[in-house]
Amino acid sequence: MYEDDLDRGLRNVELAVRAVQRAFDEIGRCNDLLDQAQVTGTEVTLELEALLGQRDRTAVPAVLDRLDVLAAEVARSEADRAVVSRILDGEADDLGDDLDDWSVPPLAEHDLPRVPTVHDLENPRDVTLEDLWERDRALAAERQRVGQERIRITAEHLRTVVGRAVESFGTPDATAELLSEARHAYTLWASCVR
Repeated sequence: MYEDDLDRGLRNVELAVRAVQRAFDEIGRCNDLLDQAQVTGTEVTLELEALLGQRDRTAVPAVLDRLDVLAAEVARSEADRAVVSRILDGEADDLGDDLDDWSVPPLAEHDLPRVPTVHDLENPRDVTLEDLWERDRALAAERQRVGQERIRITAEHLRTVVGRAVESFGTPDATAELLSEARHAYTLWASCVR
């Protein structure tokens, strides 16, 4: 009888060791997925950079879709990690603690320089037709300059938000918030590029 208890005890220890090994293997899988997601995310960010430089409004949403899919895979993996951590440590990792560490202030239309109109001119004294043309040329040049500045600001914001989203993949709530802001930033950027 004593040998049966000893065999049962050894068997239980062996099962416990295997369970812990599987848990550590699962954590390793989560780490590998997170590492690969960040490498892929960096590649996608470089692709986005090229598209912004080309002002390709139609291709950017597909890039953001790929980031959404990648973020969803990581979020599922991080949920698995939380379960395994709860089993190993008796407590779950809190995935939402670091939201403020990742946040990027949103960019809105009113944050961008306003495109000037003819109504912004102070008492235009168009005496001749040439004066009118000169004023229109100056206004067109200023509108062009402001338009370029708006594109630069919105593109830079989109780059920043996407870069932060990729860096935050291990914090799924922060990633989701950043990718939501990326969609908004894309819409703003696309309206400036038109």
